[in-house]
Amino acid sequence: MNKFGVVLSTGAMAVTAALVPAGAASAAAYNDSFGKDTGPSPSCYRYGAVQFVDHGEYGDDYVGVYDACKDGVGVKAWIWINGELVGAQRNGDGFNSEVYVDVRNLVKDDVIGLKVCAQDGPSGTPFACGSTEHKMHDG
Repeated sequence: MNKFGVVLSTGAMAVTAALVPAGAASAAAYNDSFGKDTGPSPSCYRYGAVQFVDHGEYGDDYVGVYDACKDGVGVKAWIWINGELVGAQRNGDGFNSEVYVDVRNLVKDDVIGLKVCAQDGPSGTPFACGSTEHKMHDG
């Protein structure tokens, strides 16, 4: 765990979409997209997830915060770039919804950290958290 509370991980993460089209310029040849789940809920595999999406050379990258359980509990995510907290977003929109946070277009060697937790109400204490970080291969 680093000083920002982000657990360092080298494991493979599930990626919901590969957005770099075939034939993209070599500067964006590697899809740096990755994600992290919350812990399990009593009624679901997970409360939700956070997903960083590498948009390649085609614009700003973004982060999606997904609510994955019909339990009435929201999901909150925090985003760090190179150790600096750059934002947080709560998704309280209900099951199968996703909210997005634009982040600048990341470049080679930038490090993005993500933390995602279940959160019962906007002022509730976050719980069942998961966190990870990733060093960009090519931005």
